[in-house]
Amino acid sequence: MKKALALALLMIALPAFAHPGHDSNPLQDGLLHPLTGLDHLLMLLGTGVLAALTGRTLSLPLATLSAMFGGAVLGHLFGDLVGVETLITLSLVVAAGALLLPSRQMLLALVMPVFALFHGWAHGVEATPSAFWVFSAGFVSVSALLLVAGFGVGCLLRRHSKLQQLFGGGLLAGAAFVLAG
Repeated sequence: MKKALALALLMIALPAFAHPGHDSNPLQDGLLHPLTGLDHLLMLLGTGVLAALTGRTLSLPLATLSAMFGGAVLGHLFGDLVGVETLITLSLVVAAGALLLPSRQMLLALVMPVFALFHGWAHGVEATPSAFWVFSAGFVSVSALLLVAGFGVGCLLRRHSKLQQLFGGGLLAGAAFVLAG
């Protein structure tokens, strides 16, 4: 019952609006955002970990990166999307759930590219239109590196189910922190 209540509260929480505009130096902002945006950082690391744990060596990270960039283009072209911040936070809950529920790991891992689309969408909206491509080049490059880093962590976690659960708990705590921010 407590888990259902916590999930319900996450679903109805107000958006975090954690994506400010990036005007001053679009390439630098693009490169730094995946490292300084907690939601982005945790989603990418979590997806990389899931790719390693589920044996999806390159397919899951590449699908995630492609969906994120596709979402950025859609956000750039069509503007804001209602509920995108909630979906971004939900991606952390799903990644955490995949680590905490090994029997559902494969299914939940395959949903991560869908959530990456919404992460990208937010970036497409937040980027200054004239600097969209430069900003996107930055965030896609560092996002790829974070997926690879997460994959490396996942390779280490394959042998340690307790550490997998600890990492999943950390993702869940990160989602709560993003909501509180």
